[in-house]
Amino acid sequence: MVTIAGSGMGPYNFDNLHLDFSQFDMIFCDKNYETTLPNVVKGGFKVVKEAILENLDKEILYIVSGSPTFFSGALLILNVLKREGIDFKIIDNTSSLSTMLSHEGVSLVKTGIVTLHGKSVVDLENFLTKEYTFVICDDETPKILSNIMGHLDAEDVSITLGEQFGYKSEKFSTVTVEDMLQNPPKMPYSLLIKCNYTPLPNISSEDSIEHENGMITKSYKRHISLQNLELQPNMLLWDVGAGSGSVSIDGYKRYKIRSILFEKNLKRSAMIKNSLKKHKIIDAKLYEGEASELYKQEQSTPERIFVGGGGDKVISELDYLYERLADDGIMVANFVTLQHLTTAINTLKKAGIAFDIKSVSLTTYKMSLLMPEPERVMHQIVVKKTKTPD
Repeated sequence: MVTIAGSGMGPYNFDNLHLDFSQFDMIFCDKNYETTLPNVVKGGFKVVKEAILENLDKEILYIVSGSPTFFSGALLILNVLKREGIDFKIIDNTSSLSTMLSHEGVSLVKTGIVTLHGKSVVDLENFLTKEYTFVICDDETPKILSNIMGHLDAEDVSITLGEQFGYKSEKFSTVTVEDMLQNPPKMPYSLLIKCNYTPLPNISSEDSIEHENGMITKSYKRHISLQNLELQPNMLLWDVGAGSGSVSIDGYKRYKIRSILFEKNLKRSAMIKNSLKKHKIIDAKLYEGEASELYKQEQSTPERIFVGGGGDKVISELDYLYERLADDGIMVANFVTLQHLTTAINTLKKAGIAFDIKSVSLTTYKMSLLMPEPERVMHQIVVKKTKTPD
């Protein structure tokens, strides 16, 4: 039998566990725990997993901090136990989540949960998508939040900081991200972020995004482009020749993606910045300058690339962009001139890269006279990068 117990909040010891430890043949816990018990083995998931499978005839106790079912190694162990058909028992305890929500009087159903403990990226599917977001933190969390929330105003969120739950020095305070950068919180700590703004519609109207005449992907074309990109939450999109930034903006609002935008025109870049703030876009980075130079300096690996502009230099380097794509990545490139379409086709054919072409056109009829008013035809190239066999 395997018993998994939570030690609750506070110092790394067994003081909050009211168990008869003598009934267990083997006790496992994290290396940070302090105990004088003789039959304790300190280690992580790998140590515990192997020991359990090797000692199925023994009584085993696995102790984790907080609650066993809340972002702990116990979840990994539970998966193994279920898969192997091993009997187990769970003894719950207080988690940092329940401590914070109880103190603030906030319902769990109104709360999204993300962890930035040991992580460099945030789960956008659960971050600021509900009224509250609970964040499990480490020393790097303030810096990460500062980077991804750069397009929010100070009044857009309210942050409660909870430090050292379960210790004598436990305290709660209202802070900003800047406060935490200047005065790092004491570990362990967690955050409860309240979202104070109402999200705008997922498909943005043309007049809600700042743009120069003609320098925006129309909403119906944008919808098709996003659909053909086959976006999934937390994917990284490179938006090359971003123009108004509308594809990245709606990509985040609809699919919760991360994006890096490249725009060389300073006037359009300023408009993009305004729209990113207006639409409350999280985890979007804007490069200003020649895209064909800047994306060569960027070290990330995009899972999706959208080419909406960038001029002849970018179009002649579609093969380079294809190589930068992650395996199973998709690149979508839109063109309105046959000259640019021809250059793109020749570039891809020369590199031996397979592609599909779609043409999209729309004719509207004004209600007063019912006269047709056609829009420019958009030609779209879709490239899918298949994983190279080992």
